[in-house]
Amino acid sequence: MDLNEQGILLPAPLRVFDCSANEIISFKLIRSEKDLNEKNEFGPEFTHQIFGENERIFGYKNLKVDIYCLSSSLNFYLNIDYDEKINPKKYNQFKADDLVESLNQWIPLSTTTNLDLFLSKLKNENEYLPFASTIDKDDPNWVIYLLYQQYQNDNGQICYAPIGFITVYLYYAYPEKRRPRVSQVLILPPYQRKGHGRRLLTAIYNDLRKDSRVQDITAEDPSDEFVALRDLVSLELCHKYLPDLFSKESILKTNRLTKEMIEKARDICKLTKQEIRRVYEICFLQSININDEEQMKIFRLLVKQRLYEPLQFDKRRRLQLADPTLEALATDPEKRKKYLSTQYEYVLEHYENILRAFDKYKD
Repeated sequence: MDLNEQGILLPAPLRVFDCSANEIISFKLIRSEKDLNEKNEFGPEFTHQIFGENERIFGYKNLKVDIYCLSSSLNFYLNIDYDEKINPKKYNQFKADDLVESLNQWIPLSTTTNLDLFLSKLKNENEYLPFASTIDKDDPNWVIYLLYQQYQNDNGQICYAPIGFITVYLYYAYPEKRRPRVSQVLILPPYQRKGHGRRLLTAIYNDLRKDSRVQDITAEDPSDEFVALRDLVSLELCHKYLPDLFSKESILKTNRLTKEMIEKARDICKLTKQEIRRVYEICFLQSININDEEQMKIFRLLVKQRLYEPLQFDKRRRLQLADPTLEALATDPEKRKKYLSTQYEYVLEHYENILRAFDKYKD
């Protein structure tokens, strides 16, 4: 059995050699030597790709893994420190995980364990080379959008530090269209929660919406964080480029999502129909008095109708829902009612957060 998968199931004497990879790995971005002493390190969010599903490392007591990275060139320094490594002869042939072998699959071959050698490369930070993720660089349909920061190093040289990137794949759409799909999104932890993701995604929409061949912009398996980011950017785009349709006056006057809204939001902002519905709901909430019970009832029914649609059977074709849980919700009125109520409260809270962010960034 893979020891990384055993975790707390290990016998008591061996548990001191077991640890969570997420807790003992630390990253730090370096622009100058003084950064070594700054408290600006951050840990990984996930490590299952490297250390298995349970994200654990076995074989070292009080393990600490430090990974330093030069901000511009992305040269790496690796330091592995521990008090004791397990002795297979003493502990029934239990062996330590090979940390270096596991990490070497994910960090550059140029990574050094010599701190002086690592720091000596600081003088060349002005020779920044753009980085890319592990995608097929020979496929012309991949587009990588980079966000970086300009700064001066200790020698007064201009350097460029990557802040994050988003990759987009240009899928074909019949007959002569494209459907760009956002694939990977990364804003480095020290730069998160500062509006950089919003600026980068907005730049991507503004770039792609100029292309008449682009039908709309989709996303691959979006996380909750990305859904929130996309909702905010979509809301801003509709207010900026379609103010006559998504203004408070227009929303209250039409009192429904119109065909014109759908067509123009798709043609001009490159939003999918599903995203347009979400933007309309946000705008509706933005336009009404939340203390008005009748207006909130209309909003609640609007949201629940969208939430209910995936639960409906296609009675004519007698198709069943792919997810057994959703199928149960579709056939059990009480479960469905509870589910829709819970989901509505989640959507309401989500939209309120989006509107707070919208007000924060509003010019």
